[in-house]
Amino acid sequence: MIKKIHLSLIVLFAFSGCNLINPKEQTPTYIHLEPFTFSNPDSNITGSSSHDIPSAKITIDDKTIGTFDLPCTVPVIMSQTGKLSVIPMVTNQGIKSYVVQYPFYKNDFTTLTFNPGKIQNFSPITRYWSDLTSATFRMKNNFEEGLYFKNLGGDTTMVVEKDPSLVFEGKNCGAIYINAPKKSSESISQNYFEISNYNNDCYLELDYKSTIPFQIGLQGENTSGSVAGEYLLGLFPKSNWGKIYLSLSNFVNTYKTYPKYYLKFRVSLDESNSKYTDGYVLIDNIKVIAR
Repeated sequence: MIKKIHLSLIVLFAFSGCNLINPKEQTPTYIHLEPFTFSNPDSNITGSSSHDIPSAKITIDDKTIGTFDLPCTVPVIMSQTGKLSVIPMVTNQGIKSYVVQYPFYKNDFTTLTFNPGKIQNFSPITRYWSDLTSATFRMKNNFEEGLYFKNLGGDTTMVVEKDPSLVFEGKNCGAIYINAPKKSSESISQNYFEISNYNNDCYLELDYKSTIPFQIGLQGENTSGSVAGEYLLGLFPKSNWGKIYLSLSNFVNTYKTYPKYYLKFRVSLDESNSKYTDGYVLIDNIKVIAR
């Protein structure tokens, strides 16, 4: 009889141990997110509404859930209704695996109702933060008022393209055409931008389309006229118009004593190992934003 009691106790504790090791899993509440809609009520300050926000970082009551490509349906483990934050994430330098929180786009919020097993839908909206002023946009050029670029090197330069079939939006865009015997182009902005009272965030935005590779760079100039330049990014051909976000912070921090900064574009067929013999680069909606 005693042996039977001992055996029953062992079985009881064994089952209790299993429950402790493998507690019952909590059923998540689901949130389905559509891609961001972009609002631009201050376009006279911010310029074009062009944007590319492939992903969102999600938090619930300030606890990070993760970063997800949009659209998506995300399981959220929660025990009560909470505040959901949807944070715009962009691709830095055109590298799909390099997704960063864009500091100039506003987060969106919704209340996620505690409802295990059910899906709640939400379509987030973003815009430039409302505290951005015209001074925050250090450079803007949509080529509607002219070229504002000059030749720095090579055998051809940037021009204004007016063909409606080639222009991204508006009436004009910038264009670099390379046709034999011409093989290279290096253009620099005639206008410079300044970075004063700079903290951390400085980005270049632009739209582009190309059939040949090209490079984007900066050139700083100090008060004595000395210059320091660097090409920060090389881009491969893209058959459809695309959006680039490029952090300029490292260059600006390195040359923060330089009061003037110029934007540069460069194409060289000699560096393509004869893969390209001619082609074009189209550029629009250049913005440099810093605060």
